[in-house]
Amino acid sequence: MKPYPILALALLAGACASTSETYPSRTATEQLLVARAADRAVEGLTLPIPRGSRVYVDDTWFRAETAPYAVSAIRNALSEAGYALAPSKAEADAVFELRAGALSLEQMRRVFGLPEMRVPINDSFNVVSVPELSIYSRRDRVGVAEFSGFLYEPRTGAPLGAVLPMTGEFRIRSHKLLMIVAWGQQSVDPGERDPGDSWREF
Repeated sequence: MKPYPILALALLAGACASTSETYPSRTATEQLLVARAADRAVEGLTLPIPRGSRVYVDDTWFRAETAPYAVSAIRNALSEAGYALAPSKAEADAVFELRAGALSLEQMRRVFGLPEMRVPINDSFNVVSVPELSIYSRRDRVGVAEFSGFLYEPRTGAPLGAVLPMTGEFRIRSHKLLMIVAWGQQSVDPGERDPGDSWREF
């Protein structure tokens, strides 16, 4: 038997192979923007109870897309501030119940010229897209985080105090001239605490 039919089948099988990729709701840069904002929000976090107290962090009502990272950042900040993290309410001196005011992104674009537009062309609501025609444009991507919470005694439920909203932001700014020449920080790298001066970094 000649090997040609077998070779043809092998090539056909190889040509049919494909790979699949997942597409998350946020890009890596967007996720890092929110994570850095969460880190900044909890800087210097203290509680209105003595340091060394055992604290149980209750995140039952803490709902956001990147909530696990933010909760871990809060736990880390409490540990660095000198509080002991209790594994359960029964073993805690205080329960710290968290809530999220914001844990998301804001984007703002400023254009010197004509922004991208959709223009109606007839009475049938048909529209045509007009591309941006700008001399200069600036884009800001901002991760925003805001948390707050209150403390209570786990056995009696008696209030022990509250924590005012903790807010943090992390911004990336980029620029474009004549719709061609772009400069400024375009992305943030893991572990990078500050994106730097976007006017000088390319």
